[in-house]
Amino acid sequence: MFYGQDWQTGTRKISLSLGYRNQRFEENLKIFSLIEWAMLPCSARSVWVPVVVLLGALVRPPVSLAQAGFVDPSFLSGMTGPNSWLWAGALQSDGKLLLGGQFTSFNGVPRGPVARLNVDGSVDTNFSASVTAGEPTIHSVAVQPDGKVLVGGMFTGMNGATRFRLARLNADGTLDTKFVATVTGSGSFITVSDLALQSNSQIVISGSFDAVNGSPRTNIARLNSNGTLDSTFVAGIDTPPNALALQLDGRVLIGGAFSSVNGQARDHIACLNTNGSLDTNFLAITDGNVDTFAIQPDRTVLIAGNFSTVNGQSRHRIARLNPNGSLDGSFQNGMAGADDYVACVAYDPSGKVLIGGQFATVNGVARTNVARLNPNGSLDTNFLANVDSFIEFILVQPDSRAIIEGSYINTVDGRSRNHIARLQSSSAPIIGPSSISAGVFSFDVAAIPGKTYGVEASTNLANWTVVLSTHATVDNFTFQDASVPQFSRRFFRVSKSP
Repeated sequence: MFYGQDWQTGTRKISLSLGYRNQRFEENLKIFSLIEWAMLPCSARSVWVPVVVLLGALVRPPVSLAQAGFVDPSFLSGMTGPNSWLWAGALQSDGKLLLGGQFTSFNGVPRGPVARLNVDGSVDTNFSASVTAGEPTIHSVAVQPDGKVLVGGMFTGMNGATRFRLARLNADGTLDTKFVATVTGSGSFITVSDLALQSNSQIVISGSFDAVNGSPRTNIARLNSNGTLDSTFVAGIDTPPNALALQLDGRVLIGGAFSSVNGQARDHIACLNTNGSLDTNFLAITDGNVDTFAIQPDRTVLIAGNFSTVNGQSRHRIARLNPNGSLDGSFQNGMAGADDYVACVAYDPSGKVLIGGQFATVNGVARTNVARLNPNGSLDTNFLANVDSFIEFILVQPDSRAIIEGSYINTVDGRSRNHIARLQSSSAPIIGPSSISAGVFSFDVAAIPGKTYGVEASTNLANWTVVLSTHATVDNFTFQDASVPQFSRRFFRVSKSP
């Protein structure tokens, strides 16, 4: 038996136990990825037998698989999305998605400029918040471990209460009245554009501002968990930074178009110690803006932007640094990088790296605005996506599916998507949740119009019978099987024509 065998699904791990042992059975089982299982009463005695739905196709041949990077039609399918721009996003641990921007409705539901989506892209009606004074723009969103939500932007009122550019919401969107911070400035464009949460519940903020809670702070500050200013952190940046991130040891990374930090010359990238002083041991040098960071579990730092050299070595718009700012020579070494601007970079839990922006090639290979790289920076040729416009941020889910956002995105892989889409992570058809009704077992399959799909069934994972062949005309179809009660166990797999 396969007791305790873990199978990684799109959203969770499932432990599969089977009732008999057979070597050929075991070997065949290893070439599938389990994504769903269900139980069906097979007689009036209510004896339940397992119905196991298996992902997509055999490892061999690979041409039978769908393509990683294609649009995930289970997200925002048939929905209209936001009615205006998105500027920020954050994933919750339950898979829900928080978004901020300048919209006033999402999927036709009044929401804005902050909203929360369910995993399928529908609006979570249990969360509601709104800007009630000032410029209705959210530039930054962060989710605390306790489920509360920090939002930063240009507003001066939230949910009817005065809040200058920074507020904290409860998990349902109501205002957390115990958190009060005031961010002000002398110019017309005053905002909190980035948020970083420390493990001790303190919050680092950056943006365009002159003061926090009445104390001088130039474009960067740190707050205590209740919104009071942390007076032990003092730093200043001559130009509002474009990127903010925390190293795993608590040091603060900043990137952008600045030329001075704490009165000392630093161009485009710098690192601050935990008290805000300049980390003079971090000496990364780029010849152009660093506009995004991603911290890997091994403490290395992915950077991207509009540079062509890092520490005097050729790196075109994407590079990886060691924690001390030295160049990681094992990433993008001798490779061409991106031919144009990379606006966002994200680390994939599988070890790969996603980049988005406004480029046409990566490492000399055609890739339009989004690409996935292998751990050494080489192009992942199995990931294909075609986005019609500039990408501004990427969020990678624990299952490696990627949410992309761009103010002018209209289509992804030729499918209509308004500002936002989710991309598939693996080269296999996506099989939706299964259901049982009146003895009929069914599941949905995310499809590519114009392709032919086959559904096969087996009782032993060795001998398979075609039970459906269909030519997809839309981006999904439903498979139904009323014969399941006739079997002690029933497996399914789905394959796509080349």
